[in-house]
Amino acid sequence: MRKIIRIAKTILLFIFLQFTVNQSLFAQGDSFFYYSISEDDRNEDEILAPGLPSQHGMSDNYQSPAPVGDGLLLLSLLGLGYCGLQSRRNRNKKSSNKSLLIFGILILGFGFSTEAQNFYFDKPVESSDGTNMTVYGQLRIDGEFADENVEIGAFCDDEVRGRTMVKKNGNVYLFFLTVYGNANDVINLRFYDHSVETELNVSGDYDITFSSGSINVNAGVVDYGIVRYKFIGTDKDWSKVSNWQLVCDSWAEPQSATQLPSADSKMIDDIIVAENLDATSDYVVKNVEIISEKTLTISSSGSLEIIGEIAKDDENALVVDADENGVGSLIHSKENVTAKVNCFIDNSSVSRTWSADWHFISSPVASQTIESFIPTEENYDFYSWSEFNSTWYNQKKDNSTTNEFYTDNGLNFNIGRGYLVAYENVGHRKFSGTLNNGDVTFPLSCSTDGEFVVERYTGFNLVGNPYPSYIDWEAEGWTRDNLQLQTIWIYDDDINNYTTYTTGGVATNGGSQYIAPCQAFFVKASSAANIVMTNEIRTNNKSSFRKDGDDNILKIKVEGATGKDEIAIVKGDNDDVFKMFSMNDDAPSLYINKGVEDYSVVYIDIENTLPLSFKSGSFAKYTISLSEAGNTFDEIILEDKLTGEKVNLMTESYSFLHSKDNIKDRFVLSFVNGQQTTDNRPFAYIDNGELIINELSDDAQIEIYDLAGRCVYENADAVSNVRTNGFSDGIYIIRKIDDKGIKTQKIFIE
Repeated sequence: MRKIIRIAKTILLFIFLQFTVNQSLFAQGDSFFYYSISEDDRNEDEILAPGLPSQHGMSDNYQSPAPVGDGLLLLSLLGLGYCGLQSRRNRNKKSSNKSLLIFGILILGFGFSTEAQNFYFDKPVESSDGTNMTVYGQLRIDGEFADENVEIGAFCDDEVRGRTMVKKNGNVYLFFLTVYGNANDVINLRFYDHSVETELNVSGDYDITFSSGSINVNAGVVDYGIVRYKFIGTDKDWSKVSNWQLVCDSWAEPQSATQLPSADSKMIDDIIVAENLDATSDYVVKNVEIISEKTLTISSSGSLEIIGEIAKDDENALVVDADENGVGSLIHSKENVTAKVNCFIDNSSVSRTWSADWHFISSPVASQTIESFIPTEENYDFYSWSEFNSTWYNQKKDNSTTNEFYTDNGLNFNIGRGYLVAYENVGHRKFSGTLNNGDVTFPLSCSTDGEFVVERYTGFNLVGNPYPSYIDWEAEGWTRDNLQLQTIWIYDDDINNYTTYTTGGVATNGGSQYIAPCQAFFVKASSAANIVMTNEIRTNNKSSFRKDGDDNILKIKVEGATGKDEIAIVKGDNDDVFKMFSMNDDAPSLYINKGVEDYSVVYIDIENTLPLSFKSGSFAKYTISLSEAGNTFDEIILEDKLTGEKVNLMTESYSFLHSKDNIKDRFVLSFVNGQQTTDNRPFAYIDNGELIINELSDDAQIEIYDLAGRCVYENADAVSNVRTNGFSDGIYIIRKIDDKGIKTQKIFIE
């Protein structure tokens, strides 16, 4: 019986011990609350006080004495004394088990006691006249919502009167702090950041005079010694955590960083550039300080968004760099920021009659002089475009009086205007000065009565990206209602042709909705008005947008030694996109002619055939192939009217020889579905030295071409027999033209 009593006492002791621990933890853990309140009852932007939660971890009698951690230790010691007393009463009985039990109770009680007091601020003291108050609201530190790493403690002198952690509810960070005390006690709020295990050096008055009830301390004014990331690496490598320190004005010593700046999506950090630093990836920071004689460089593969201030002593401290792979991108929102933006000019594109590339350029800085960009080499130039006369004006100085530095557009780059340049040498052209920012307005013209106006170029204006960042043609923030087409044209000397991009995702030659810094582009206006660009169109996105897998888009390309070109055929309803021809006459040009105009993008409904035109100023071999197939047709038949050959572009490409004298409307595209068939039957053959032509109508016309594209026989009044003794041995192309259309056939004559 005694054994049962002893066991029961031990069990009761443990149960009481566990109950006391739970009560102690509950009493001191008022950061753990249940919060349920409608989103409409809060205003995140204005930081209005949310309603009180239905339960926040403390009952209304929180001021009554509560068990604390020290009580647990006392309880353990009492248990120790009790067990010791029992040991003396039973000296003749085995005591080893009792000793082990005593030791276990002592360790357990001490452990629970330590756990109960293992909070960031000390436990609250027991001094109260029986009243309590609740302090609640949202906490903002240096303009940003505080996250769950921040603890708030309420102190009366050195006594802790309450404590809580900031807690997340949805997208909002809240705190509810229960404070107990006596009337007129002065309660001081202190803040502790557990992300760096440091009490915050708060400036301002956070004293509260105690009164029963509740008070809304929407602490949007908290301002403390800000923790900043300081780059101290010697290898310029942003991505190494070991290259960064954490520093704060209130700290005696810096601390080692454990993550990169802004690695936490909730936090946008300040950085100090104490050594030369390269941004080779995509980063977002808040404020930037660049130490004297140090440089922050945004590489061609990187981008940087600076939300706040940029502090630096040297105008060369901030650089947006470029190379043959592209250009970096910088988004900023502050005025009067000076920097250097490098524009890389290369001469690595396809062969031509001279060793230079044509480039569209634009200035990302204000007051950049044109003269500093004028080529010094004799045969290399700097042009501005005149929509009024459909003419390029050379702004280069020479020794004549007729071309003395064309200044109608001013001595400096016009903000928002594009220019055309060619340089002999590969290298950087450097823009330096105050970065453009905010709204940029550029006037567009649409002329019909210029002295040298060309009708097809009416309304074409060369506009320039005015910012040191990419801009997005699809973004909100443009004013461009006067454009005839929502299309941009950019010249790419790597392919000797224009790229295009039309809103909605239709592009040719790799065109993109994203326009790089220092890049100019053509638009076509329907009337004279302004095009307006704002910071809303700025982006650090560099990836080309492609509508891969769109069943309604078909793209056909041509490639050769002198360049590339591409057309798009879209099943749908929209305005066709005008063809802008290459500045190099030898370049291949693929386009669709609709009688009046030439187009690089056409929209179709139920057409079964389309004419496909091609031209090039050089005699060379070219290949036509499908670059994007869609899923609308079973077959896409390309017919060469000159050679008579037909190929299904869905399964093969087509190579051909072309000279500048060949007809431009050389090809026909036929779209075949499962119910359509094509007539590929031969209509001519050789018999005893004669070319026999079948199925001739009265109005038929016969033409015969050699493989070089020269017409060697033509007869408007076709006959069914043509003597071949005057022909050299070889392959020829026969064209039969009648009221049924055009048929071609290849034949060998010997």
